[in-house]
Amino acid sequence: MPRTICKREEVGTAPRGIRWSLWPLTFEQYVTDQEPDTEAAKIGNLARMRFVMWKRLHPGPAPKGWRALSKRPWRVDGFVELAVGEDYKKGWQKQARRDLRLWEEKFSNKTHRIESVSWEEYRAAYAKSTVQKNIGSDAIEALERKHATQIGRQHMALWAVRNLETGTIVAGISPRYSPALKRATYECPFILPEAKQLYAMTALLDHWFRESAKAGMTLLVFNSFWQPGEPKSWKAFSLFKSHFGPSYVAYPPTLWKFVGGKFF
Repeated sequence: MPRTICKREEVGTAPRGIRWSLWPLTFEQYVTDQEPDTEAAKIGNLARMRFVMWKRLHPGPAPKGWRALSKRPWRVDGFVELAVGEDYKKGWQKQARRDLRLWEEKFSNKTHRIESVSWEEYRAAYAKSTVQKNIGSDAIEALERKHATQIGRQHMALWAVRNLETGTIVAGISPRYSPALKRATYECPFILPEAKQLYAMTALLDHWFRESAKAGMTLLVFNSFWQPGEPKSWKAFSLFKSHFGPSYVAYPPTLWKFVGGKFF
């Protein structure tokens, strides 16, 4: 997620991490339960003095040399299990079911339609959205780097709600699938002001649920629910996602270590 103006490089072997730098500051990050080998990572063009972040998936005592600077989880995710043959909407709140019904009755394939779109259309519509205005372009730039790789495109889709009269894209999400693990998630959701009156995001999430079930996915992952200390602009969308019946998991606080290295 660091901005593209940062220099970056992959580091380590087991586990692997990412290092980025805006001189004189250098950071390194790992998402793993295995303790990073900070000595083995002292190679690379950016191997200067650096702040290392270790984000664990499960709790446990901090090994020697690592410190938690906050008690706040580094992320809170939501999970929905999909069972074969069961109604995927069984855990949805009443409001989500109502919004979907209104979309289907008033808008679906009448005034608007969900369809796959090109990267160029998706990127251009995202740039006009309230999301980019509120949080900037980091998320779409990270998605662009994934889309630029063959493996990224292979397991990614780009869905949007299109106004059938004007051709305008008014909302979108980009789902990602892991056929091996039977997991699905999505990223870079966005809406334009028009979409709020259409229940467009509810329609897109319903599409995600249905297509994930068809593809044999057994677990849907809602990333990054708001928690105290995070931007207030996340709060409304986190509340919206809670309407789809997720169970929550809070990951342990980030551990930090300062590691010496070269100056230049």
